[in-house]
Amino acid sequence: MTENTIQTVQIKRIINECEGVKSFVFKKASTKSPQPGQFVMVWIPGVDEVPMSISSYNERGEWSITVKDVGECTHALHELKIGDYIGIRGPLGNAFQIPQDKNKKIFLIGGGIGMVPLRFLASELVKLGYKFTTIEGAKVENDLIFMDEFFDLKREGSEFNYCTDDGSYGEKGFATEIFENALMDLEPDELKNTIVYTCGPEVMMHKLFQICNEQDIEINASLERIMRCGCGLCGLCAIDPIGSLVCKDGPVFTSVELREMNDFGKFTREFSGKKISQ
Repeated sequence: MTENTIQTVQIKRIINECEGVKSFVFKKASTKSPQPGQFVMVWIPGVDEVPMSISSYNERGEWSITVKDVGECTHALHELKIGDYIGIRGPLGNAFQIPQDKNKKIFLIGGGIGMVPLRFLASELVKLGYKFTTIEGAKVENDLIFMDEFFDLKREGSEFNYCTDDGSYGEKGFATEIFENALMDLEPDELKNTIVYTCGPEVMMHKLFQICNEQDIEINASLERIMRCGCGLCGLCAIDPIGSLVCKDGPVFTSVELREMNDFGKFTREFSGKKISQ
């Protein structure tokens, strides 16, 4: 059985993360453990198959995906109960590149449901003994996720910051603004030794990329695109002009790769393959 073969798994636990967002925990036999940044294709019997970021994996072999109720397939998933079955293919794609240097100034910056792969990354960094700063942004307080878990991770010495568009929790404003302010407090040597990991709305990530590019800061961005296959056949997740496929070459891309993408922050594709503005 390969990682691209659908495996039927049973939902073991369901966690209500916030309004309209649930985590689904399951066990899956796999030849390799998933890494932060990778994704799975999730098949809901009788509905559809869609890509989902992996939000956690532990030593007991439990995987989880964290899903926002935004469409037909995700709504069907939200209707399932403990004991129900879904199909899983994966882990697929590449992972965030964790630096060798534990003295790196590490930022995890996410918006909304984009915090899902960053949660997995945060827990892995803690296991490896890294310190980091997380900036989580959302429109309103009720959209913030994983706050209890991040509070526990804070005891390990890392820093967590929150912001909302309306100021209902944390600082009022955007994650990009909080990041820019944080950079002003860094010494030149710290600035040179900084790396950013991000996932969320592409407009937000593109702004972060511009900031990092100006400051010569390394960035790993997890991109989201429509996928039918998850294995490079359908071409819906292709990014112009270099033709990179998010499912196979990503979903995580580095600063060097992002600089070559005309589509990044500007265009995506419909299910028909037609390119549309973001």
